[in-house]
Parts: sequence; C-alpha cells; structure tokens
Amino acid sequence: FVDLSDNRISGAARPVAALGEVDSGVEVWQWPRGLAPGPLAAVSSKDFMPSCNLNFTLDLSRNNLVTIQQEMFTRLSRLQCLRLSHNSISQAVNGSQFVPLTGLRVLDLSYNKLDLYHGRSFTELPQLEALDLSYNSQ
Repeated sequence: FVDLSDNRISGAARPVAALGEVDSGVEVWQWPRGLAPGPLAAVSSKDFMPSCNLNFTLDLSRNNLVTIQQEMFTRLSRLQCLRLSHNSISQAVNGSQFVPLTGLRVLDLSYNKLDLYHGRSFTELPQLEALDLSYNSQ
C-alpha cells in the first residue's frame, strides 16, 4: 500500500524504471524536481478501501493534481485500487488515461472537477468493479 495522500503534489509522477519492482509488485517512484512530497500520513484500517489488497493500492488523494496522464501509470498493470479523490482534476476523461491499469478494480475520482462527457471513458478497465464519481462539478 502506498499512501501519498494529503500532500501538495501538483505534477505528474514518473516511475523509476531502473529500480523496477520491489516486493509484491509495489513500485518505487521518484517525483520530479521541485515536487518533494511532505511526510506520509499515518495509515489505519479505516483509510483503506474495503476490498483492496494493500500490496496493490495507490492513494494520491488530497493533493493538487490537475490532470491525469497515462504515463503516470506505466508499469502499474497489477494495481487494483487507485484513489484520486479530493484533487483539482478538471480535464475531460477520454479513456486513454487509464489504459495501463488493466487490473484495476476500484477507482475513486470523487471530489474533483471532471468533465464526464465521454461515454466510453472507463471501457479500458476490464476488471473495474467500483467507480466513484460523486461530487464532480465545474
């Protein structure tokens, strides 16, 4: 489980390809210069999404993310749960953003400013079981 919530991350993260994967599929990430995340929040059981395997969960909620780019999720095909809630994501979700996440089962995009015009936005997620789009408005 990687919890990067409640930071001031405002750019796109990129995976460190040279380090590859660490134990149980958890990947090591390097943040672009100038985007040093603050201390990680304490993790408790109430913070976890109910059916998520902790080894395959990424929490980027409560940051300053404005866009979602496909490159953010390169080599994360085994990720099962992704939390992007309480950000400032205001782009049109057209379907290409989540292509690498073929194993994603739970996606939380609540409390953003998403444009949900595209009817096929989440068809690239064949394993998706739960999608939270609540409280999205311009």
